Amino acid sequence: MMHKHIQIKDLGLSFPHKTCFENFNCQIVYGNRIAIIGRNGSGKSTLLKMIARYFEPSNGTIMYGEDVIIGYVPQVIEDHTNLSGGECLNDSITKAFTQDPNILLLDEPTNHLDPRNRQGLMRMLQNYPGTLIIVSHDTEFLRHCIDTIWYIDNKKIHTFSGKYDDYIHEIKLKRTSIEGELAVLNHQKKDMHDKLMKEQQRTAKRSC
Repeated sequence: MMHKHIQIKDLGLSFPHKTCFENFNCQIVYGNRIAIIGRNGSGKSTLLKMIARYFEPSNGTIMYGEDVIIGYVPQVIEDHTNLSGGECLNDSITKAFTQDPNILLLDEPTNHLDPRNRQGLMRMLQNYPGTLIIVSHDTEFLRHCIDTIWYIDNKKIHTFSGKYDDYIHEIKLKRTSIEGELAVLNHQKKDMHDKLMKEQQRTAKRSC
């Protein structure tokens, strides 16, 4: 069953010692396949919990339609169970699917999977018709299972629509552009310094 659009308005996450992100506005449309990426401690898993209604945002709101059914699979931790990582994940996904969710939230789902289970999970998610939002560092997973990226950086959530490789290409272009601008500024700074030194030398000679 399809769900109506989910509206995120002015969303923020802050703790006494830091602000993870603020003023995030977005619309989640049925069928979106979103990856949340960013540095450790940037608030990725907590953002996922906010959407899953397990954590209250510091600011802002998330507005759901009555037809939204959420399946949430938290990060698997092997140490607290006798099951393997793959078995824990399969158990969690099975429980999530008992609700017949139209939006599926996964937190680092491939962390403890062997190659066979990893490929099986990717195939399953590629065939999942609903909305998918994942937190993941798995490059292959991101390449094959998502079409939108939310990147948390410098207290903002930056959105990119497109494939993961296109996103990486754009980041490299931006980095090259910034490096070029810095090189120009450094060259201008050196020119100004050289001119100043020459002017000081001329002034010194005139005063002799």
